Amino acid sequence: MGNIAVVDDDHVDDPVDEQISACLTMEKPTSFFLFAGAGSGKTRSLVEALKVLRSKRAKQLRLHGQRIGVITYTNAACDEIKQRLDYESLIEVSTIHSFVWSLIGSFHTDIKSWLITNLNAKIDELNEKQRKGRGGKASLDREKEIEIKQSRLASLGSIKRFTYNPNGDNLGQDSLNHSEVIEIGAYFLTQKLLMQEILISKFPILLIDESQDTIKSLMEALFEVQRKHSERFVLGLFGDTMQRIYGHGKEDLGRDIPSEWGKPAKQMNHRCPLRVIKLINKIRSVVDGQEQKPRSDKEEGFVRFFILPIGLTNKSQAEDEIRKQMTTITNDPLWSGPDAEVKILTLEHHMAARRMGFIEMFEPLYEVDSLRTGLLDGSLPALRLFSQQVLPIVKA
Repeated sequence: MGNIAVVDDDHVDDPVDEQISACLTMEKPTSFFLFAGAGSGKTRSLVEALKVLRSKRAKQLRLHGQRIGVITYTNAACDEIKQRLDYESLIEVSTIHSFVWSLIGSFHTDIKSWLITNLNAKIDELNEKQRKGRGGKASLDREKEIEIKQSRLASLGSIKRFTYNPNGDNLGQDSLNHSEVIEIGAYFLTQKLLMQEILISKFPILLIDESQDTIKSLMEALFEVQRKHSERFVLGLFGDTMQRIYGHGKEDLGRDIPSEWGKPAKQMNHRCPLRVIKLINKIRSVVDGQEQKPRSDKEEGFVRFFILPIGLTNKSQAEDEIRKQMTTITNDPLWSGPDAEVKILTLEHHMAARRMGFIEMFEPLYEVDSLRTGLLDGSLPALRLFSQQVLPIVKA
């Protein structure tokens, strides 16, 4: 894999926080994209940037009734950032769905108009597929979908206000689902000048954590707002496209950043041993050429890559055998046996469901759009009964 230079200065990334702070000055506010690979201290940089803003711009923001917006991917991440900032009221930390709903939630007439247009377009699309397609199950499914959308369209006339819960079920006729909220928010931000003004007047500074997983349509809408109002609206993105988990993110994020933006980058990986970083850099070399550097006090470490047949039936047995081999390779008894301390990375929810034996429960819920987000983030009421009430009893 080649040699990798050991960095004597483990604080080589310290100037990055200063670069971010320079982007957030009152004199010349500048939007930026921070490249931050695995183990680089991305969340620390986000929190430090917020602390600088709190110390330097709090008076100005409060005078104008403004706040700093922070978007994170999960409720757990929101709680962590809020805690690190001592629950500062000047900083609004929320998930993407909560944030968008806070912008559009009072525009019921506009939401109804969007829904009417959107439902009619989808009904026309389904009817066209029915006309061209063949019969069978797919045709029956389309017919059912058409009936559902027509029923919802007919009910819109009696709805005065729409409801939405970013952390739970949205099942009523007056409820919006999670994907609709994002679509409406993206549309309003690109098509309605008033919505752009509302965003800027409430949040002249918006920082987005894990920006590589923020839904593409919304990211593009925010880019458009920033382009039109660059002197009044600062957009700060924190992320790494190689760490993208979901397919709905903006694929080229980081490659098409406007030339006038700040582009700080963190080089260090404070988490991994040397050989792991060698492997990370080797993988990235054919993608974006970004290289990380290890800490000077990190051990060499071990990396082995095991390739298993696709039709393997007993994966648990194969993994047990791999752990035994790693025990021998590393001379470390904690790889296997009853006292093993091994972490297994599960990359995706479907994978977790299959490996842990609850795929039959997971897939039917995942197919229902109104339940999907609550299922993925654990906020679905039916799941909370078990996770918050039954499970603690079992553990006790």
